[in-house]
Amino acid sequence: MKTKFSLFAVFVCTLSFTGAGANLFAQTRETSRIIQKESRLDSVTVNAYKRPGPVENKKFALGTNVISVSAEAISRMQTNSLAEFVKSENAVYIKEYGKGMGAFISVRGTSSSHTTIDWNGQSMSVPTMGQADLSHVPVYFFDAMDIHIGGSSALYGDGSIGGTIRLKTKPKWVKGSSGDLLLSAGSFGTIFTGATYRYSGGKMESRSSLFYNSAVNNYKFKNNTKPGLPVERLNNSAFSNMGFLQELYAKAGGAGTLSLSLLYLDFSREIQPSVSLNDRPESYASIFDKNFKAAASLNGTKNSVSWNFAASYAYDHETYKEDIIAAHRLLSSADAEFKSGRFTVKGGISGEYIMPRVHSYADSVNEKRAGAFVLARYEGERLFSASAGLRYLYSSGSKIPLMPSVNARLRIPVSSPHALFVRGSFSGNAKVPSLNDRYWGGNYVYLKSESSFTAEAGADYSWYKEGWSADLFLTAYRSKVYDWIRWLPAGQVWRPRNIPQVLSRGAEAGARLSLRSAFADFSFTANYAYTSIITVEPLWNEDPARGEQLAYQPRHSWRAMAKGERGRVSLFAGLSYTGRRTTLDIYDVLPSYTLTDAGVTYRQPLGEKELIVSGVVKNIFDVSYQNVKFYAMPGINWQLSLQFKF
Repeated sequence: MKTKFSLFAVFVCTLSFTGAGANLFAQTRETSRIIQKESRLDSVTVNAYKRPGPVENKKFALGTNVISVSAEAISRMQTNSLAEFVKSENAVYIKEYGKGMGAFISVRGTSSSHTTIDWNGQSMSVPTMGQADLSHVPVYFFDAMDIHIGGSSALYGDGSIGGTIRLKTKPKWVKGSSGDLLLSAGSFGTIFTGATYRYSGGKMESRSSLFYNSAVNNYKFKNNTKPGLPVERLNNSAFSNMGFLQELYAKAGGAGTLSLSLLYLDFSREIQPSVSLNDRPESYASIFDKNFKAAASLNGTKNSVSWNFAASYAYDHETYKEDIIAAHRLLSSADAEFKSGRFTVKGGISGEYIMPRVHSYADSVNEKRAGAFVLARYEGERLFSASAGLRYLYSSGSKIPLMPSVNARLRIPVSSPHALFVRGSFSGNAKVPSLNDRYWGGNYVYLKSESSFTAEAGADYSWYKEGWSADLFLTAYRSKVYDWIRWLPAGQVWRPRNIPQVLSRGAEAGARLSLRSAFADFSFTANYAYTSIITVEPLWNEDPARGEQLAYQPRHSWRAMAKGERGRVSLFAGLSYTGRRTTLDIYDVLPSYTLTDAGVTYRQPLGEKELIVSGVVKNIFDVSYQNVKFYAMPGINWQLSLQFKF
């Protein structure tokens, strides 16, 4: 019966999508006007276009910290991967196996599979692995980004135990042609080229983007596995990455806006060896990834009702030696929203079908999923706002608990120009075991879904006076994760097991100070994270890991950046600190490290066009460090970029 329900949900969503353009509404409503919207969540201000359709689910997250990344921050780092961007802008931890190598996010100490990453609602995670490699995701393609810190499964679906990153592309609806050409070169044979072309005729808009990125990556490092710490040059660490994005938007009268998108990424990478194997060619290997995504959606608004229908297809293919790990994925969804005064209610259904093609799985393995959610929000006139949500998910391969959330925000009356809010949130979250967890080399049907309960509270403060402004936030949280999945040795093989209980506790703080004057503009931004994540209930009572910090989870990390802009020139300097952390051996501690970066940008107007020249130097003090034990990271390095915008 449940299988029939999941297939029925896929059918209904797809049918609704294909028929909506003809049957929804006949009246035309202009919905492309620009609404300037200020959002001081965390430390940025975002100007965004309001497009038709339901509000984003983040609007129901009143009690949590959602970082809406500024367009300026994205523009400054367009040549970087998502891994490099996130670690420069936020205090979350990125586990890296070398420059341009595998990079996996950890939010509040959770694993990379506990953070969902999506693009316009379509998951960027590979279904076989259940996680996304952030080194594969180019910042260049995306117009906007939200980083949601904390449990949010009721909003975004299973997997959002630690947090969520939402990547967004959108139309500009500015008539005529626009775009850019970007060329960048840097240390270790690094090259990045990108091009984007947009055309809008008022009722239709097209956007085409492509990029190519490669590096020889043969940087020097100190080999700490050999006597005397000799300096060697890294071998077998080159990579090349290219991709293409095509989007088409059309205003479909009263039905809303129709969107069609195609995304293709191709990543070829030599697997960086550990420093002990750097001079052992027989150990070298490479890995090849191809990712294709196609999506179509229709979103619109009429009076107090908004809707969004979407369908997508994804194919992920990875080749490692003789092994092929691939999967097809079909997804359909339908959302609707109703507004009445200060109340907003949003609900939706979805269906998903996954067909893996993996040599170590049985031929009959597939996955069917269906879900439904409802969200509600009350926006108080002056002091109090609240929201709540509930999500249900059926999976043919695992049992999933309900995922609720409750949020509240209270404005504390203070005198102008001060503003003070306190907030709180409680959420229940869950994660379906990945296909690899259940079927790699066996059939591990005993695995339970991971689940968590998270409670957090915080405060946000802002102040503005005569060109000066300040924004500060503070959050404290406590999260219990049940049945955490880990692969553990079992004789000659490794098998997945559920760790009964893991406890994550901590605090996050951030500040932004800025000054706008006739002479220049200045800003200072800082973020700090304290993370305590321990095994409370291990598999075995005698496990020495009980009560100890989990591997590769620093207790302390912080980021700070100062910027100055005068006329056509802007400068920045940044510091990032990653604290001590243990390896898989709880008695083996990797030292902390602090990295320093600095850069300059010059903008030259050319009529309505613009030429931008920028340069950045990273790890200025040539710090020798390892993010993961025995995997070398680069010393001082530079990058120069030239961008022409038209």
